[in-house]
Amino acid sequence: MKTSTQVLKIFSMSVVLCMSMTTSIAQSITIDISKPGAAVAPIGRGQQIEEFNHQFQGGLYAQLISNPSFEEWNKPTDNWFLVKSGSSDGIIAGWTANDIGLLNTSQKNCINLSIKSVASGSVGLANGGYWGIKFENNTKYKVSFWAKKSLNFNGTLKVQLEGNEGAVYAQSENFTPGLNWQKFTCELTANGVTKVSGENRFVIYASSTGDVYFDVVTLMPPTWKNRPNGLRPDLAERMSALKFKYIQFPGGCTAESAHMDTCWNWKNSIGAIEERAGATRIGFGYKNDHFFGLDDYFLLCEDMGAEPIYTTSAGINERPVPNGWPSSVCPLNKMQPIIDDILDLLEYCNGTTSTHWGAKRAANGHPAPYNLKYIEIGNENSFMLKEYNERYPIIYNAVKAVYPNMKIMYNGNNSLPQMSHTYGNEVDFVDEHFYWNDLSTLYNRYDSIDQDCKKICVAEYASSKDGNGGNVASRLGDAINDAIFLLGCEKNSERMWWTGYGNYAGVVGHGDFGPNMIWSDAVTNFVTPTYLTTKMLFSDNLGTRVLPFLDNTTSCFWSASIDTNSLKNDILLKVVNKKDVAETVKIKLKGAVRVLNSGHYTTITGSPEDENSIANPTKITPKEGDFRADTEFTYVFPSSSVTVLRIKILK
Repeated sequence: MKTSTQVLKIFSMSVVLCMSMTTSIAQSITIDISKPGAAVAPIGRGQQIEEFNHQFQGGLYAQLISNPSFEEWNKPTDNWFLVKSGSSDGIIAGWTANDIGLLNTSQKNCINLSIKSVASGSVGLANGGYWGIKFENNTKYKVSFWAKKSLNFNGTLKVQLEGNEGAVYAQSENFTPGLNWQKFTCELTANGVTKVSGENRFVIYASSTGDVYFDVVTLMPPTWKNRPNGLRPDLAERMSALKFKYIQFPGGCTAESAHMDTCWNWKNSIGAIEERAGATRIGFGYKNDHFFGLDDYFLLCEDMGAEPIYTTSAGINERPVPNGWPSSVCPLNKMQPIIDDILDLLEYCNGTTSTHWGAKRAANGHPAPYNLKYIEIGNENSFMLKEYNERYPIIYNAVKAVYPNMKIMYNGNNSLPQMSHTYGNEVDFVDEHFYWNDLSTLYNRYDSIDQDCKKICVAEYASSKDGNGGNVASRLGDAINDAIFLLGCEKNSERMWWTGYGNYAGVVGHGDFGPNMIWSDAVTNFVTPTYLTTKMLFSDNLGTRVLPFLDNTTSCFWSASIDTNSLKNDILLKVVNKKDVAETVKIKLKGAVRVLNSGHYTTITGSPEDENSIANPTKITPKEGDFRADTEFTYVFPSSSVTVLRIKILK
């Protein structure tokens, strides 16, 4: 606890510091705490998660083997290579021929290790993970693979965890494959690692000449909350810290499809890993091997304490896919399979164990229903708005006939000006998506909305000075623009549902689209300024009711609320100064009789071009401390800054 003398000293030092800056003339704002308004919407506390930018494979999903079931699009051997020594030799090749007997009907490929010589030692089938594999001492790794041999192989198999130069950190016992597919498992504890890095490999060695076939090879490190098919702990902790109230899945563009055979099929993502169909390419060609599947998503929501929101196909694939399907629309008279699949999904999620799909869910380890309450029909369908407006009510009515309490979201993408006004009650929420260079211009967008929209969700947004190509940086300037937009959403909470940043996570150097909140490599991660400002504004400082205010400032953008949780009775002022000069503001708390004279501030500031990186992960980081507060006081907001002021009301 600081003494009043210490507080005044800190305040005096901050005044000297602020006065040394170039500041604009004094401005003012009046916050009326006597008239709390709508409940604060969970702005910044929702997130769509979708498989692109390697958000799951190589990122959030902990499994370490790249192309684990050899189903990479027309390239079953991708990311696999041969390890040999001296005159020992072999060949690896992908196999799809039915005459060798594939593992099951879900798997379309397997891989053949053909060992030609072991004169200088064993020959191995190796994988380097997603641009590296991290091994740590005294850490257990769970290995699983399926294998069978040909008649010409009479040796054994052995798994090793190695450095790229051959240092052995762990090895298994010998496994003896048979003529039929067999699953082999082991736990290996790494030791002897001298430096934690990604410069490692996973190898299955064969001891004799001949042919061995492999399928569905996995290497699982420790996971968040010890889920068997779970998440990478450091990245899951980053997500947990944002306190998401809603998590949407599987996308996004992943949900776009005109036919059942070209969409992300949830039925391929349930059950045992080996029963899940391998890689699919959808939307913009994003890869998804279904290893992180539907049940894993619902368990993630349970672990995060978030409501799940599932995105369905609307029977529209509205953009050409590279090397894939052209834009197309399912004919209205052929929509029934898509509708049936959605109803099957809802039965799987919510049905009792006496139903067909509810029993399947129980057999897959979750007897209790998931209680899915929200779905969204389609994604970004303004490109084919006429076709979408024809199909949306067909799906809506079919779902409501069986699940009348299901809340359904309309997604026309920036749909407020375009939305059809013929639905009546056939819209529960409207979803808008924004990928703009500067979203600060939308600060006042939701000061009013069309009543037909009911409430607005912005499930995808991102400001990006660099546009939205792959591997785009997220600068402080982008985060400032995002924050201004979100403050505009929060001040209009009575019209809002939730907001979610466009892209959550990705692997450094391997992005498909747009900036992310988090970037990672095989070893570590860093958060972007947008992650930091979102966490500061809406995870760590979420009020309960918005407060009206009269803004007479020229450079600052505001949201005001009161936080009555746990009897805090705190006023929260959230402020963004976009200008390159500090702004001095006279703040009046109308209706407040007395406040604690020591307020608390948290600020993120710097050059708009600043960004974090693997090499410098904390270049942008929040600063916090105390300031002198009163029912009327003056505060200097730094240039290019995002600030939260927390002031306690005394009775």
